[in-house]
Amino acid sequence: MKSATPRLPLVAIAGIGVALLTQVPFAHAQPQTPSSGKGSTTAALGSIDLATEFDGGVGRELRARLVTIEPGGHTAFHSHKDRPTLEYVVQGEVVEIRNGVEIPHRQGDMVRATQDVSHWWENRGTVPVVLLPVDVFRP
Repeated sequence: MKSATPRLPLVAIAGIGVALLTQVPFAHAQPQTPSSGKGSTTAALGSIDLATEFDGGVGRELRARLVTIEPGGHTAFHSHKDRPTLEYVVQGEVVEIRNGVEIPHRQGDMVRATQDVSHWWENRGTVPVVLLPVDVFRP
């Protein structure tokens, strides 16, 4: 009759290994989020103070901007909590990294970003990307 005792240390070691692997984050598991932009510029196109436009608009503005991202550039990671936005891709092809998922967009796409969106944009192409974001925000 064989004893199960010699296997016990192997089972214990395997259990410890599994426990450690589930507790240790891997570098590739979470994408790096840029805290500042690189090769990107933003130009204000216009804004409207919503306080005079309708009830409940106090402390909010509607604004339009033009964001240009040069090849190899990116915007900073940001959230749209309390700042809904529609972003139109005017020129180029761009990758949006939204809540950790890469989503490609191209000229003519309209991208909706609501309160549950945290993202940034990367230009992996060879021509500048131009975005036209229109958002409601608190100045």
